[in-house]
Amino acid sequence: MAYDPTITTQFDGTRKLIYIFNIDASGDGSTGTTTIDVSALGYSGGGTTGTACKLIALNKVWFNINPSAVADAARLTWDATSDVTFLSLNGYDNYDFSSLGGLQNTQASGYTGDVKIVIPAHTAGDTYSIVTEWLKYYN
Repeated sequence: MAYDPTITTQFDGTRKLIYIFNIDASGDGSTGTTTIDVSALGYSGGGTTGTACKLIALNKVWFNINPSAVADAARLTWDATSDVTFLSLNGYDNYDFSSLGGLQNTQASGYTGDVKIVIPAHTAGDTYSIVTEWLKYYN
C-alpha cells in the first residue's frame, strides 16, 4: 500500500488546533509528506469570519512511531524555501512545550506558516501515530 495516512482535524477552535495523523503501513517503500495548511484553518472569529490564521506553534505532541529502521523516524518541519526540521519522532512518548508558549515557527526565508509531517520510506508493519495540539496565531 502506498503512503496513505488517516488524518483527522479533531478540533479547530479560535485558539487551538488538535490534529491526528496515522499510518498503518503494509509497505511498498513509499514516502510521503502531509501538510497542515494554516490558510485552511478556522478564523479568529470562528468559521470563516475574522482574521485568517498565519502561524501555528506546537504546544503538545503524543506519538507512537514504530519504523523498522531508526532512520525512518517521522519529522516535523516548518515549510519554507529550505524546510526547517524542528522535531524528529521515534518510539513512543509525549512532549509538552506549553511552558515555552509552544515551539515557535522559525520564520526562515520563504516561510508559509504551514507544517509538514515527513514520513521516510516505510516497510510492512511500520506504524506512525501522531496526535498534536497547536496554538494558533493570527498576525
